Amino acid sequence: MARDPFKLSTVDDRALWVTSGGLCAKCKRVLIFDDIEKKVNIGERAHIIGKGDGKKAPRREFAEEYEITEENVDSLMNLMLMCSPCHHTIDNNVKNYPPDLLFEMKDKHEAWVLNRLSQNKKAIAVLHKRKNGIPFDTVLLSEEIDTLILDAVALQEEFVDFSNEGWKKAKKENEEFFKEIVKSKREYAGTFLYIFPLSPIPLLIHLGKLISETVPAVVYQFDRDTQKWCLDDVSVDSTQKKIIINQTDEVFDALVVTVQASGTITQEDLTGVIDTPYQHLDIRIENPQLNSVLFSQDVINLRQTFRKEIYRLNDLHSYKKIHLFYYGPAGLAVELGRCINENMLPEINLYEYTNRNGIKYARAFSI
Repeated sequence: MARDPFKLSTVDDRALWVTSGGLCAKCKRVLIFDDIEKKVNIGERAHIIGKGDGKKAPRREFAEEYEITEENVDSLMNLMLMCSPCHHTIDNNVKNYPPDLLFEMKDKHEAWVLNRLSQNKKAIAVLHKRKNGIPFDTVLLSEEIDTLILDAVALQEEFVDFSNEGWKKAKKENEEFFKEIVKSKREYAGTFLYIFPLSPIPLLIHLGKLISETVPAVVYQFDRDTQKWCLDDVSVDSTQKKIIINQTDEVFDALVVTVQASGTITQEDLTGVIDTPYQHLDIRIENPQLNSVLFSQDVINLRQTFRKEIYRLNDLHSYKKIHLFYYGPAGLAVELGRCINENMLPEINLYEYTNRNGIKYARAFSI
């Protein structure tokens, strides 16, 4: 026997999704996420007092007590938004999920969503992870950053082809990925982009350039020691990193920019990579090493220094080409990319750390 269709209007259905924040009322799992070439919806409308008669209608015997009839069984008051596993759990374990518990669960979840909407930024999670094939889990991300994620846009296919054609293809995939970000941003007006990057550096700088500084965005850094995403430093004794700037005096048509935050880039590293004379701008923190730059204030200071110095020198000398070498965290790479305006700067060549065949850096592509 076919199940009766839901007597729920489009407006009420959307209201259910909005009041639930697009999350499962039981486990808080994000119910719409990106899969290969399409979005997947695992959300289900779960009845508290079941619809129909007999065993196929969980908790139906309580209908009269809670004033549920055939006319209002599909109303918002009797529906919860859940993922499929949680929906099956409550309906197959009725003894442990009585109506009182579920009505309370529904009320608490919707109040929690409303509170987060009023106090926190609404976010679209941008997941760019092209190192190794293990994808990010948006559920864990949502719990870790305590932010309401309304949508997630992901590019998580491992990048392994470091040839010229491989980089060209990856750059094109970045551009298609950005179109998906724009599409989500239009659908969820007023949201911030929460960016979680773990990919080859040239792709992240390019992604940052596409997003630009005009789009409200929060870029997280991944702490490999704690396996946590970082933003603000909450420690009492935190001190900002000292930034050191050096530049050579002789001016040429090309400018080489080195940014050193997680380790050092030596003059020998550049030998054999750039075959034309160049002026050199070096931006570094004092004693660069892994995990030196994790928190937002240090990222902001380095981003502002990079922007100020590269535009200052280009305004003075009008370079024909810029070569960018970077040794730092993934999140800062995105932020540097957001500073790059193609209408104000010349072509910028991006380089990937390879350490193959005795050469530490190889050109990836230009932006």
